[in-house]
Amino acid sequence: MTKTREDRGRFASFMKWVGIGTALLAFGSAAYGVVHAEADLRERGRVVAEQLAAARAQQAAGDYPAAWESLQRASAAAEVDGTFAKLLGRLSAQRESVRMAQEDLAMEWVRGADAPEGHSFAEITPTLVQGANTSTGARRADLLAHLGWAYFLKGRDGNSDVPPDSQYRQAVAADATNPYANAFWGHFIVSTNGPLSEAEQRFAAALSTTRARAVVRRFQLAALSDSDADDVTAEWWRVVDEMHRHGEPLDARTRDNMQSKYYFALGDQSQMKVALSAIAPSEHVELQRMLLQSADFDSDKRLTISAAMAVALEAAGRKDEALAAWRDVQASVHGQAGFTLEAQMKAALKRLGGQPSEPVGRKSR
Repeated sequence: MTKTREDRGRFASFMKWVGIGTALLAFGSAAYGVVHAEADLRERGRVVAEQLAAARAQQAAGDYPAAWESLQRASAAAEVDGTFAKLLGRLSAQRESVRMAQEDLAMEWVRGADAPEGHSFAEITPTLVQGANTSTGARRADLLAHLGWAYFLKGRDGNSDVPPDSQYRQAVAADATNPYANAFWGHFIVSTNGPLSEAEQRFAAALSTTRARAVVRRFQLAALSDSDADDVTAEWWRVVDEMHRHGEPLDARTRDNMQSKYYFALGDQSQMKVALSAIAPSEHVELQRMLLQSADFDSDKRLTISAAMAVALEAAGRKDEALAAWRDVQASVHGQAGFTLEAQMKAALKRLGGQPSEPVGRKSR
């Protein structure tokens, strides 16, 4: 009986140590798992950080496809597998950073309105959809607005039946003064020959906030410059003048459009009338002086601007300055003025009390 008790005691002691050993092994395995997960997370974190940095540099350089691929690699690295890694949860912030970066890139890419060869907007619209479904407020409005713009681009190419303004309406419901939604919506109204007053309201709402103002102006000018309607052309001149008076930069494309509009207005009195009625002639003179100070134009284009300035000066009642401007034009043409410009110049010099100092040759304008 005593021996049996002793055996049982020894067996119990043995099992106790077996349990302790098993626990130690389990603990060691768990510790190894944690250490291994830590190392894996550190490596994944390094890859995510490197790919995010690469994507930012590529996006800044305008290489959107390469930036997209970098972010896809970052996203794959940020996906955590394994129980211990998920428990540690160290990459959650980086996953969020990658997701935000993908959405930002998708929005910038689609704003460019030009999918590089071998790519299409179809590959990035799912990111916009997912982002819009998981965001709120202004962020949701931004994503919905760009989704609508993507649908507009697809529809322009005949590849979409989704009306973009449905997305714009949702975006404005989430953020009434969202600059992207209102600017894209205003662009859509003008491009579909809708009421200019409604488009103006949209652009005004977009400009009521300082956020993304340069983007709003770009889409506003693009929409207004694509129409030949007199009221739209007049609005284009008013926007250009407003930007100039407020110190907003007028990019090379806008300056080139200004010169082009002056060129055609010199040959078409109805276009000149629209321009001079849109803003005060004196404001045109200030715009023309700004253009002449830029390095964008060759001598022929500068001649056009100078002639348009002479017209604007006379319309402003500054006849002596107009006469001097026409004489400068006369001195610059060297017998190479076009027929229309020659006729205008001769008539203006006679009307203002001056005469051509030498015959002006004719050249088709």
